[in-house]
Amino acid sequence: MSRKRFLIAFAFLFVLLTTTWSYGTTVQRLGLEDLVKKAHAIVVGKVTNSHTYWSTDNRFILTDYTIEVDENIKGSNSRTVSVTTVGGKIGDTELYVSGMPSFAKGENTVLFIEQSGAYQTVVGLGQGKFTVTNGEVANNVYDLSFPDGRPGNSVKMPLQTFKAQIRIFLNR
Repeated sequence: MSRKRFLIAFAFLFVLLTTTWSYGTTVQRLGLEDLVKKAHAIVVGKVTNSHTYWSTDNRFILTDYTIEVDENIKGSNSRTVSVTTVGGKIGDTELYVSGMPSFAKGENTVLFIEQSGAYQTVVGLGQGKFTVTNGEVANNVYDLSFPDGRPGNSVKMPLQTFKAQIRIFLNR
């Protein structure tokens, strides 16, 4: 098995093994500064497409989401980006991973993106995805649990304030 395939398989196995039935997925708690540091790209954009498919070994369902970029805050200058999540539905088979972000076509979002093997993924599962509605950003981390046992802190604030906070961390 090549090193690349091993790393991809390990990443997916880690996500699956850390999923618990009643408490969601346990992950490291990330604040905004952590998200900014870990992300190789931060974009504001709109979900324009999705494609669900089986992994090359037919063990996992993956979904690629295409984001039309309105603003590049960090990293990529591309007009579109693609992020991959574990999960989706193909025919009668559905894979749901607690804590994995989901997207809807037409949804406006701020994404913190990292490279994970051959894929671009959202930093910290759902922690790195913020939905934009009526000029405000919000994220929902209800199905994530953290090692300290405390619930996740959902964020809701004006988009401009959120982007200003990101830029403060970028300039440190």
